This record gives sequence, structure tokens and C-alpha cells, in this order.
Amino acid sequence: MAHLKAAAALAGLGLLLAAAPALAQAPAPATGPLGVAGKWTLDLSRSRFNEALTGTAPISGELDITKDDGKAIAWTLVEEDDEGVAAIQFADAAMDGSPTRAVVNFNFVTLSVERTGQSSVAVMTHGQTGRRQSMRVGVTAPDTILVEQDIDGKPGPPDQSLVFVRKK
Repeated sequence: MAHLKAAAALAGLGLLLAAAPALAQAPAPATGPLGVAGKWTLDLSRSRFNEALTGTAPISGELDITKDDGKAIAWTLVEEDDEGVAAIQFADAAMDGSPTRAVVNFNFVTLSVERTGQSSVAVMTHGQTGRRQSMRVGVTAPDTILVEQDIDGKPGPPDQSLVFVRKK
């Protein structure tokens, strides 16, 4: 019995040693553009809004990503409702997690963008009151961006999900 345990331990050690080089290698950091430069339209039918937190859902939206060079990203987002411009946002941010100033609805906010994968980033706002909102943004198909927003800061599923499709 002891002989079998020793053999099993040696076999396990052998597997661990064989796998060690692969386990020791960290995945290569994502580099290059995200692949999102250009104009995108909000797909209302595939998006999920939380009107209790954000107010009435827009009737249209356009996202224009003007910089996507692998080091920084710049964008303008305009949403419309029945009365005109419902929301406007623009930013030019490094993708290294450093804070930068952006404009949301004509107010300055501090946010950071951190690359989380080859085609994804996390965006975090840094509120003066300590409240933070976050967004996970990623390419889910060649012409589709998914933005999952946590607005209330509480654990759980995203408060709303916005789907943008590339304008042709």
C-alpha cells in the first residue's frame, strides 16, 4: 500500500514538474489597438436599460471612437431622447489605469481606463464622494461592442448592458 502511495506521489510530482514551465509563464500582455476605432450605433433592441438608476432610456445613441492605438483610447458618446441630447460624454484616456479628466453631461469627472484583454477594457469613475461606477467594455463580435455598467456600486449582475454595432 505504501509503495502505491509513493508511486502515485512520484507520478504527481512528475506531472507537476512537466507542467511547471507552462504554469510559470504568465500570459503575454495585450498589445496593439483594440480594433474599435470608428463610429458605432446603439442597438436599442439588444441593450438593457435600468431607468430607475439612469432615467428614461435613450431613443438613439452614437459612439465615435477616434483614437485606438493600443496605448490610449478617445471617444465621444451622444445619446438622444424625445427632447434632444440626453447625454454626452467625451474622454481621451491612457489604457494603463492612470486617472484622467473627462466630460460627462458638461461636468468634469475623473476616470481611468485599464486594458483587461486584447479587445477589452475596464473603465472606472472616481467620484468625489467615493462612489465609483464601472464599465466592462469588450468586443464580442467583429462589429459588436458590449458595455456592461455597474452604476450603483452594489455586487451582482451589471445594472445595464449597452450593445453598440459598427456603423456601415
